[in-house]
Amino acid sequence: MAVSISGSLSSQSTVAPPSPAESTPAEVVQKPVAAIGDTVKLSQAAQVHQLKQQGQALSQIASNLGISVATVDGYLGVTVPKAASVATAAPIAKAAAPVPTKG
Repeated sequence: MAVSISGSLSSQSTVAPPSPAESTPAEVVQKPVAAIGDTVKLSQAAQVHQLKQQGQALSQIASNLGISVATVDGYLGVTVPKAASVATAAPIAKAAAPVPTKG
């Protein structure tokens, strides 16, 4: 493709550079981004959120990432109800021993 440029720059005809699609071999264009070198490493918290959004169970996420379920809960902001504490009631008075009856 020839382009003619007139004016103060030059009176010569110049050839426009090929578009990126024309100059890049097809096998390079079709490679995944990771093959080119542009990769992003997600934090563990971001990975947990992504896996949860994909529908994985908390135990699956923990197993896949090699972390505890409690850590997964923490990243997701899941609050685990505390175990009901046993209320310490006032000591129960012992009943008096039954009085033996004659009979």
